[in-house]
This record gives sequence, structure tokens and C-alpha cells, in this order.
Amino acid sequence: MARTRNHVLNAETTVQIKQAARQLMAQHGTAGLSIRGIAKVLSVSPPALYHYFANLDDLITTLIADSFNSLADRLDEVGLKSRTKTKAGRLLAVLEAYRSWAFEHPIDFQLIYGNPIPGYNAPREITVPAVVRTFVTPVRLADLAIKAGESSLNEFVMTEACAERMTAMITQNNYPVSLESMYVVMTLWTQIHGLIMLDLYGHLSSNVGNAEEFYRHRVTEMLHSFGFHDLT
Repeated sequence: MARTRNHVLNAETTVQIKQAARQLMAQHGTAGLSIRGIAKVLSVSPPALYHYFANLDDLITTLIADSFNSLADRLDEVGLKSRTKTKAGRLLAVLEAYRSWAFEHPIDFQLIYGNPIPGYNAPREITVPAVVRTFVTPVRLADLAIKAGESSLNEFVMTEACAERMTAMITQNNYPVSLESMYVVMTLWTQIHGLIMLDLYGHLSSNVGNAEEFYRHRVTEMLHSFGFHDLT
């Protein structure tokens, strides 16, 4: 019983530490994150935090993995539950969910896609699998849509370097998707991030009016450019 109670208390404290870290990032940006600062927020001594995280980098890595996995969970859920008739329509719903998650978790989004944290190097063995998860659902849906004949384009034109790199990624990791579907999602990904970042920092609505509506319109047009015309 005592061990169970201690496990619950440790889990609760870990959550509090993460919340304090996000509070600091919200106030001072990622560069303002420190063990001393978190300890001050929680009114504990800095050494007390090392019982939960070996060092600041360990905490940052956990926050990054949590953020990517949270985003992936949302995309997976929407991909499964969307009631659209076409795979392309489900892909649109997933891309809209991508933006929604970013606005519900702005600190997490800026942590994983904003300014790098000075002196921090992410351990690939922990962060890369979490990053890959965020691509699984959109790439799978793009692949299914292409195989179902939902795209009117017969081929996708890409640079030689891009084709070589993506082919290597698919081969090395044994991804069960086509080069075309990987290219579609990577292209969409580069575009939607510009829209989301501009919107998060308050630079979009003043120029386009309803930023959410503008985002859906642009994503729809991008999907149309790849030949996905039926998004119902």
C-alpha cells in the first residue's frame, strides 16, 4: 500500500514539475527554463527535483516526447473517428486537428517547433520515435487515398535530392507507404507550419480576417493541387 501511495505521489509531483516548466516557458520562452526556476515556482529546493529528473536535459526530453506523443494521439484519434467518405477528406480533418492541437497547446507546440533551447541536444533514440508518430496517420491516409484513386495526378514532380532522401527513409525504416504519399505530407507539413506559427504569434488574423477559415481554405487548395478534389 505504501509503495502504491508513493508511486501516486511521485506521479503527481512529476506532473507539477512539468506544469511549472511550461509556466516558465510561457513567461520567459524556452531559454528561461531552469531547474532553479522550476524549484522556485514549486517552493522546493533545486536538489529535490533531481529525484524525478536526472537533470534539466532529462526534463526537456520528457516534455518534448510528451508533446509529440500528445499531438500524435490527437491525429490518430481524428483519423480513426472522422466520418468523411473519402480518405482525402479524413486527411483534411487530420490537418485541421493539427492546427487545433497547436492552439490548445501553444507552449508545447513552440517547444517542439520553435526556437532551439541553448545547449540542449535531443537524444534521437527517445525523440525521433515520438516525432515519427505525428506523421504516421497523415502519411497513411495520403497513401490510402492515392491507392484508392482519389488523386487525379498520375505522378508527383519532386527534386532528385528530395526523392533520394525520402526513398532512403522509406527503405531504411521499412515504412509501408509510397514515395508519393510521403512527398505529399511533407509538402503539406512545410506549408501548414508557416500558417500556424504566424497565427500563434498574432500575425495572421489582422491580414486575412478569420484565420481558422483561411487555414482550412489553404489546406483544401493544397490538397486540390495534388489532385485530391473530393474531400467529403
